Amino acid sequence: MAPSILLEKPAHERISNPRATKANGTEPLANGTLRVPLSNPSLQTTADHQLKQVDAPVYAPKRGEVLLHIKATGVCGSDIHFWKTGRIGSLVVEGDCILGHEAAGIVLRCGEAVENVKPGDRVAVEPGVPCGECFLCMEGRYNLCEDVQFAGVYPYHGTLQRYKVHPAKWLHKIPENVSFAEGALLEPLSVVMHGISSTRLGLGRAALICGAGPIGLIALAAARASGAHPLVITDLEPCRLAFAKEFVPSCMTYQVDRSLDAEGNARAIRKLFGQDEYSAPQT
Repeated sequence: MAPSILLEKPAHERISNPRATKANGTEPLANGTLRVPLSNPSLQTTADHQLKQVDAPVYAPKRGEVLLHIKATGVCGSDIHFWKTGRIGSLVVEGDCILGHEAAGIVLRCGEAVENVKPGDRVAVEPGVPCGECFLCMEGRYNLCEDVQFAGVYPYHGTLQRYKVHPAKWLHKIPENVSFAEGALLEPLSVVMHGISSTRLGLGRAALICGAGPIGLIALAAARASGAHPLVITDLEPCRLAFAKEFVPSCMTYQVDRSLDAEGNARAIRKLFGQDEYSAPQT
C-alpha cells in the first residue's frame, strides 16, 4: 500500500451548471446517470497493461446505495499488479477497469431505504461487497464469500475516480478528527487487525513480521500495540529497516542475506529471539 492520493476539489473548479442544484449539485437523467457539477476523472487499467485517464459516467444510487465523493484513495500493491501483469491468480483483467479500493469520502446522495448514513457524512469504504446469501456470509465470515464484488477487481470499478456508487451497508462513518487519508488506511489496517485477532497475538508473545513496506509497518505498529514482544521485522532494503527502527525503536531488524538460502536466513532470524524454544516466535 503506497501513500494515499488525495482527490480534493481543485480551487478553480466551481459549479457551472445552474440546473445541477438538487441533492448536493446532482440531477438525475433519464439513462440512470446523474448530471454533476464536476467531471468524473478515473484511472483505468486495460487488458493490455496500459493505464488511461477517462471521464467515467456518474450513476444514480439505487435502493440501498449511496453516491460518494471520493476524497482519498490509496494505491495498493494489487493495483500495481493488475496493471503490470493483468491478473492475480484466477482474477484476470479482461477489459477496462477503474483501479483502487482503499478509500474514504463524503456521502453526496442516498438511494431509497438508506438509513445508516446521510448526505454530508464522512465515511470509509469497505470495498468487498459479499453476496450475503451463501453459508459463509450467513455464518458471519463474509470475507471468504466466493461471490464477493470487490472494488477495483475486474469487472467491478474501483475508487480511483471522483464519484462512486457504493452500497450503504459497506460504509463506515469516520469522525472529524480522522482525515480522509487516514480513513483510506482503515482498509489495510483492518486486514492487519484481523490477522492479529486470528493469531491471538497478545502480551509477551514474540512475533516476526516479514517485510517492512507500508503493510509491514502497519503490522509492526499493531503488534506493538497488542503488547507483543520481542518483535523482529525483516526486509531486503536497509533503508526500509532503518525507517522501521525509527518508527518502532523497540523492534529488532534483520536484513535478509541474499547469499543464504531460506533455511540459513531462518536460522539467523531465529537467533534474534533467543536460543531456547521458550523464546521462539509463536506468530
